[in-house]
Amino acid sequence: MSAERPTVSIIIVTMNSAAFVGKALDSIKALTYAADRVRTVVVDHASKDNTVALIRDGYAWVSLIAETVNHGFAGGNNVGMKRYPADYFALVNPDVVLDPNWLTHIIDVMDADANIGVGGSKIFYGGGQLLQHAGAMFHDNVLTYHLGDHEPDNGQYDVQRDVDYVMGAAMVSRGALTRELGYLPEDYFPAYYEEADFCTQVRRAGYRVVYIPKAVAYHDEKHSGSGTMSVTFLRRYHKHRYLYALRNLTTAEERLKFITMERDWRGKYANDRNSRMLLLYSKLINWRWLIRRPWLFRV
Repeated sequence: MSAERPTVSIIIVTMNSAAFVGKALDSIKALTYAADRVRTVVVDHASKDNTVALIRDGYAWVSLIAETVNHGFAGGNNVGMKRYPADYFALVNPDVVLDPNWLTHIIDVMDADANIGVGGSKIFYGGGQLLQHAGAMFHDNVLTYHLGDHEPDNGQYDVQRDVDYVMGAAMVSRGALTRELGYLPEDYFPAYYEEADFCTQVRRAGYRVVYIPKAVAYHDEKHSGSGTMSVTFLRRYHKHRYLYALRNLTTAEERLKFITMERDWRGKYANDRNSRMLLLYSKLINWRWLIRRPWLFRV
C-alpha cells in the first residue's frame, strides 16, 4: 500500500537551530504517513552552534545539506527541493512541531483534488492554546493578516476553505507545479512574503490554495523575530510588502485600490515621523523595481 502513496520531500531550513530543531525532527519521525515515501531534508545555513553535529549524530535518517552561506528562507528551501524532487514538497520551519496525522491529512486532501496547488495548516502558537494561523489574506494595500490569530480554537476555523496564501512554516505544494513556477521567489531575502508571492503565482496559474484544518502544527517562532514589531522586522516586512506590490499589482484597478488604502492606513496608523521614514526607507530600497514601475511613488 505504501508504494502507492505519493512521495514527499520535507524540507527544513536551519540556522543556529540546535535548541529546537530536534523537536521538529522528532515530530516528523512520528508522522503516520508511509515512512518509505518520505525523505526529510535539512538545509543548514552555516550554523555557528551545533545544529549540524546534532543532526549528523542524532538523526542519521535525515538528508543533511550543510551550506556555507545563508540563502534566505526561499533560497534554502529551493536548494532542498531541487536536490530531492518528489511528488509533493512539504516546507516545515525548524521551530514547528507537527501533529502525527499532519502530512496524511494534507496529502489526502490534495491527492483527491488535482486543482489544489498548495495546502496549508491550522497552526497554533507553541503553547497550543491560541491559534496563529487558519489561512491568510491580503488587504488592498497587501498588508497581510492571519485568520484566527491569537484566538482560542473553538471550532470556528474547522471548515476547509480557499485563502490568498498559507503560512510557509508548515505548508505543502505539488512538486511538478513548484518546478513549473520556478520554485520560491528568492527576491524576498532573507524572509517574509516569499510564500505569499508563491501562493499568488499558484493561484494565477489556475490552482487553488487551500487551508486544511485537520492538518495541525505548533509554531514556537522564538528564533525568527516575526511579529515582534522590532524596527528590523518592520523594515523587512514593509520592504517586502512593497516588493510584492511592485511584482504583482499589474492592473490600474489593483494599483488604485492599493494607493487608496495605503493613504488611508498611513493617515490612521503611520502618520508620525518615524513611521514615515521607515516606510520611505522600505520603499526606496526596492529602487530597481521602482525605476521600472514608478506608480508606487504616488503614495
